Amino acid sequence: MKKETFHICEYGVIRSADDYENGEVSTLEELYLPVTHFNSIHKYISQNQDDSKESEKPFTLFAKGKKKQIKVKNYVGVIETKEGLHLEILPKIHTGKSTIKGELDETKTIFLKMLKHLKNSPFVNISKAHIETQRDFPILEVFIKSFITEAETVFNHGVKSDYVLKEENVPYLKGKLIINQNIKFNFADKSKFYCEFSEYSPDIPANKLVKTTLLKLMKLTSSYSSYYSINKILSHLEEVSTSSNIKGDLAKVQSSNRLLSKYKMLLLWSEIFLTNKSFTNFKGDNLNMAILFPMERIFEDYIAHLFTKYSDGYRIKLQDKSYFLINHRTNNLGVKIEKQIFGLKPDIVINKDKDRTKIVDTKWKLLNQFAEKRNYDISQADMYQLYAYGKKYSTDKIDPKLILLYPSNPNFSNKLDNFIYEGELALEVIPFDFVGDEKRQIEFILNDIGQ
Repeated sequence: MKKETFHICEYGVIRSADDYENGEVSTLEELYLPVTHFNSIHKYISQNQDDSKESEKPFTLFAKGKKKQIKVKNYVGVIETKEGLHLEILPKIHTGKSTIKGELDETKTIFLKMLKHLKNSPFVNISKAHIETQRDFPILEVFIKSFITEAETVFNHGVKSDYVLKEENVPYLKGKLIINQNIKFNFADKSKFYCEFSEYSPDIPANKLVKTTLLKLMKLTSSYSSYYSINKILSHLEEVSTSSNIKGDLAKVQSSNRLLSKYKMLLLWSEIFLTNKSFTNFKGDNLNMAILFPMERIFEDYIAHLFTKYSDGYRIKLQDKSYFLINHRTNNLGVKIEKQIFGLKPDIVINKDKDRTKIVDTKWKLLNQFAEKRNYDISQADMYQLYAYGKKYSTDKIDPKLILLYPSNPNFSNKLDNFIYEGELALEVIPFDFVGDEKRQIEFILNDIGQ
């Protein structure tokens, strides 16, 4: 079945084209899907709504009159259905009012660049070449090509083998005879023995998972180059069976030994492709693939990477755990009980010699610098959180500098006036522009220490 690719950005709305008769044009903020595709994706979302916590739901279903609609939340990635819908959900980096190819490609390029630095993921091997060699570089094809590249690297050094425990009816005594099974299978045939034995074989869980992934991707890819590469890799795995218990095999490789150290990234990819694992846990019979990620995780890890990259001369601590909100309690008798609870974990703590400490926390939320009456849409909880950081990281001599870093958007492109908590304890709210010079923006924050 021919795939049809559509695009929507975070916080966008998906509607059925059949519900509208005025020739509405799709943009990155409003997508009008053919009725078959709309019903397919609506069904998929409905199947998963009840199983997800509210905070983990990537979509909201609602209706205006009799017209069903889908609201995209802050998850990004790829969904592909068996009906041929290929839906790419992108970060809200541009205005979203246009589907001009240059803007779309730039958004996808920035997204994949950020995704490379997502912690505990295999996306580190997404390369610029993967993007440039794909026509319109569909995101799923970039993921598939990355898996292929990793598999080629691993199997160029040979397919790993290990001792595998087997039970078989064999023509000679081998290993340990299983008496009950031997009676069952060989009561009338004394020429065979039902035995349990170990055999050195490539048919191990890791290779089974990789082969199962390759066969799945062979059906998903639209790229002849990828299809050819998958066939070539499969030729190395002819003695390997497919996985009949994916969850069980994943559990085995996660507790495996150093034999599989070179397989680490490859198996992370396999887990994503075989279980649709992507910080979500979705099911659906009409799905080929669902790879979705919360943008706050991607944003947080990417900004941490940039600070580490451009921090020469500075000491950078990521997810610092030096302080607790509560250090002790007092019981009914007035006795002090030392017990630290409610650990604080600011995203980035910056120090340089005797300069003033700076604390940076990243938030993937859309602010509005023109909405003063709504406090610019800053969460009160975020304000309290930074205040707690400020008090705990203060010294007798000086308070730390506090920064909340949000993504820029058309309504938030300039630094807000500082928020003063008390005395010298102040909070700066700064936009981060992904289209701008990233190094200059990071250095601007770093060089402000001590000023």
